Amino acid sequence: MSEAGWSPAGTYQYATAALSVFWPEEQFHILVTRWPHLAAHVGATWDEHRCRVERHCAILEQQGLPVQQLPGDADGFAAFMTARKATTPREDDLNAYPDLRTVTIPMTAWPPARPAPCWCGSGRKYKQCCRRLGLGAWTAVP
Repeated sequence: MSEAGWSPAGTYQYATAALSVFWPEEQFHILVTRWPHLAAHVGATWDEHRCRVERHCAILEQQGLPVQQLPGDADGFAAFMTARKATTPREDDLNAYPDLRTVTIPMTAWPPARPAPCWCGSGRKYKQCCRRLGLGAWTAVP
């Protein structure tokens, strides 16, 4: 009798995807104003943040992982910190955010098609916006 997910060879196949949290421009500014020390992890400027996210996604994709993007929300992050009983967020907290059991907005597959709107919310086409930010030297991530 065959069970779901099991093959006669006795192997399982699991789908794996990487999550990339990006901070929309307004939320990015709220985040680094509220917790300035987090700029060392998310980027000191909005453009640096977009560049880091784009490069991160490109590297993950090169490793064969499908990437799902989710926008960060400063108030949601504060609530996440409260639930963790933490007062000063650390890099580990950023990496753990969000609690996927509570996410109610849909994730977006990355990369968008070249003529599609950019993931960052600029309103420009992806090929004319963030695409060119992350396709340079990946080892030089600021």
